[in-house]
Amino acid sequence: MMNRGWVSLAPRLRHVAPFDGIRGFGVLGVMAGHALPDATLSFSAIVDVFFVISGFLITTLLLQEHRETGRVDVKKFYARRLLRLLPALWVMLAGTVVIGVLIKQMGHNTPVQTLSELAKEVVASALYIHNIVYPANDGPWIDHLWTLSIEEQFYLAIGLVALVFIVKGRIRAVTAILVALTAAVQLSRLFVFAGPLKEVAGAVWLQRPDSLMVGMIGAIISAHIPEDAPERTRKILGAAGYVAIPVLFFSVWASTGLMRTLGWNHEYLPEGFRDLLSSGTRPSGFYWFQWGNTAANWAMMTITLCAFRLPDWLPNRFLAMRFFVWTGGLLSYSLYLWHVPIQELVHGPLGLDRNGLGGVVPRPLWVVLAISLPFLVAYPSYKYVEIRAIKLKDRFAVTSASSATSVAATSTASDAGDPR
Repeated sequence: MMNRGWVSLAPRLRHVAPFDGIRGFGVLGVMAGHALPDATLSFSAIVDVFFVISGFLITTLLLQEHRETGRVDVKKFYARRLLRLLPALWVMLAGTVVIGVLIKQMGHNTPVQTLSELAKEVVASALYIHNIVYPANDGPWIDHLWTLSIEEQFYLAIGLVALVFIVKGRIRAVTAILVALTAAVQLSRLFVFAGPLKEVAGAVWLQRPDSLMVGMIGAIISAHIPEDAPERTRKILGAAGYVAIPVLFFSVWASTGLMRTLGWNHEYLPEGFRDLLSSGTRPSGFYWFQWGNTAANWAMMTITLCAFRLPDWLPNRFLAMRFFVWTGGLLSYSLYLWHVPIQELVHGPLGLDRNGLGGVVPRPLWVVLAISLPFLVAYPSYKYVEIRAIKLKDRFAVTSASSATSVAATSTASDAGDPR
């Protein structure tokens, strides 16, 4: 494992405040999206934002470890991931059981929200197989946790990739595989070609493993750009970033209630999508899901490269705003974990349905409550659970750089979920 072969040319991964800012914006969007799900369908692109950042950061850290030590310690890598993610998740799952019992006692649960289904979903989430048990991302209680399962499965895969390809210096081979797999997912989604996989293909399209792979591709691109990048490269990258921003913005907002009000709405999915897939029938028309996630993840990859490699890039000042950096850097994981059960607990007594309709409070006030109340639980979760877990995790750091940057690399939405 000491054959260095090819090594990354990228600068050491430092704390990148814009990444935290992006996560801060993202998790607020996720919470708003879950508060008004039917009005924010294309907010699902926020999942792609988190997945791209996660794929980029984890791959960059592994490439950095390989460059500095000549190896990748996969055991320590897995230990860091589990210690970072599991404790807060397990505490949240225990709290969700209590919340589920309270909702059941108050009679505000829907017909599909039984305690047996809650137990099933908790177990699936704890084992990181939520996306397999609920391939359509339709868990009745905590459906947002499918993204954590996707990411944990990604961590398992990337550890093996590091052993087989990165340590051996076979970066061209892994890049070719990533490009081929990404193209297969995105082209089949664009043309709604499910092939013999049928519903399985639909699950892959909606769960977007391609976004994690796009993040990995971005990290490999960065690794081929010298630390002191040529001015021409910097100009081209910065210009591409300015194009990517409106692409990402439009992707997030194209299929929403706001656009419907303006008369510009683009339909998200065809009616009876799952039935069409099972019958092998290709839907007529052109829908958001065919292009929206793909546009979002490539745009986000470009923005991520700019945020990391161009510190003076003008949008970085906006992305580094203090509140969003604080929210994204410290609380995004706990906010993501807790916001759905907290919203479930609150909207029933307020007389609201899942889209914030009816009840005694107007929808704007409901959105404010749905975003702000999870902070009351997320901060204690961060302070008393996550910080202690991070201290344990840092014992498995391979280099000083790993310890300094691991928090930035693993505070994901992972999630950001599916507004997820």
